Parts: sequence; structure tokens; C-alpha cells
Amino acid sequence: MRGKGLKGAVGTGASYAELLAGTGVTVDALEARVMAALDLPAFPVATQTYPRKQDWLVLNALAGLAGSLYKLAFDLRVLQSLPFGEWAEPFGHAQVGSSTMPFKRNPIGAENIDSLGRMVAALPRVAWDNAAHALLERTLDDKANRRALLPQAFLAADEMLSVAVRLVRGLQVNTRAIADNLARYGAFAATERLLMALGRAGADRQHMHEVIRRQSMAAWAALENGHASPLRDALTRDPEINRYLDAGAVSALLDVENYLGHAPQRARAFAQTIHAALPMRAAQQGA
Repeated sequence: MRGKGLKGAVGTGASYAELLAGTGVTVDALEARVMAALDLPAFPVATQTYPRKQDWLVLNALAGLAGSLYKLAFDLRVLQSLPFGEWAEPFGHAQVGSSTMPFKRNPIGAENIDSLGRMVAALPRVAWDNAAHALLERTLDDKANRRALLPQAFLAADEMLSVAVRLVRGLQVNTRAIADNLARYGAFAATERLLMALGRAGADRQHMHEVIRRQSMAAWAALENGHASPLRDALTRDPEINRYLDAGAVSALLDVENYLGHAPQRARAFAQTIHAALPMRAAQQGA
């Protein structure tokens, strides 16, 4: 963040030079002294106003923050809805989810985040116009909208952060729903693992891809008709697959709970990185 500094009406500093004549103080020295007191560096060149592109950069930063929070809230809303039901935002004992349907538990916090996020996302466009339309930097047609534009962006982003912190701290994770979804759909994801194992066992990869595809499509149709997924049993007993892998090996490969790759280590390392950064951030804010 920078300020205009002491540049005078059109940026030449001529009036300050006139006032300081004979004092031994230069315009640059006076500007440096004043801006140091404000703890705000000055733009090296400016005319009547500081470059309005700074507003656009600031609002883009806030819009970027809003985009991340928006996605978190949007994903939460999807995972709270049926048939997922895996996540849920905190819900008070006497909280009302809907004024008409008493049974509902609408994710109102996440909805509010997304509502504000859309507004913040639109604000950089106004700042872009202010910067691009600053005709010879003499026009003041940005003055009125900036009085609302900047405060609204900061206030909305602050509210989004506050609500997001509350949602994350009180996030409810339904492990039973996760287990049910894994049981229903997990084998489909684990077919990738089976296909790689078949290739290592000497099978033609493209042919095995077609075998698994046919079985997967049939299993998906069964799910859509309200039946349990037959995919694991079908692949375990498939004679073309059993030429290369026995039923026990196939069944073990389709256990998606063990198909995690490097995810647990990455998650723990990332959590440790965040945890280590918290004392540093707190110290910076205290300073």
C-alpha cells in the first residue's frame, strides 16, 4: 500500500518547492518526513491522485480471498445435502432452518458466505473502470463509488472470514455417511488400482479396461434402480480377470479404504505447516 505523497495539485510539487525555498529542506525530504509519520510509503510519481490501479489490486486480493471462501462454503453445501450427508455446518439446539419447513437444517452460514462472495467478486470491475477511466488523472467520477466500494469489500470479506472460521471450528463430519458412500461407490474408484495390477500381471491393459468398463456400467445401472452395487462381486468372479488375478486378490484391490496413496502424509504435513505458522502470525499481529 502506498499514498500519493506530497506532490501538489498536478504532481510537480511546485507549490511545495516555492514554500520551502531558502529553508534548506527539499520537497523530497519533506515528503519522506510526512510519509514516515504516516508509516506509508509514497508513490514515486503521482499527479492529482494516487494511481487508482492500487484500488483494483487491493480489491482483486479481497476477491481472491472471497473466491477461496466461496468454494469452501459451496463444497460444504453440496456435502451437507442428500444423498451425501457427509459434512454439516454447526446447528444450534433451538436454531430454525426454515420458516416454513421445521425439519430443514439449511446451511445458512455457507449460504451467506456465497452470497457475499458474489458481491465481492463483482467489485474489482468497478475499480478497474475507475483506474482505466481516470482521464488525465483529473476526473473525480470515481469519488462517489469509492466511498462505498472499498468499505463494502473489506467489511464483506471480514464477515466471510468470521463465518468461515465458525463453520470450520464447528464442522460436523458424519463418518457413518462417509462409510456408506464408500461402500456404495468406493469400488468404482478402486477399479483404477485393479487395472494397474492386471497390467503388471501381464494382461492387455486396453482389453481389461473394456472388461471393467462393461461391469462398471452394469453396476451403475443397478445402483440407479435402487439395488446394491454388484461391482465388487462381478469383478471378483469375472473369468477374464481371474485368468491373471484370483478372486481374493481382486477383492483386496477393490478395497478403496486402502487406496490412499500419499494423501495421509500430505495432509499431516500440511496441517503441521499451518500449525507452525500460527505463532508467527500471532507475533506479527501483536507487533
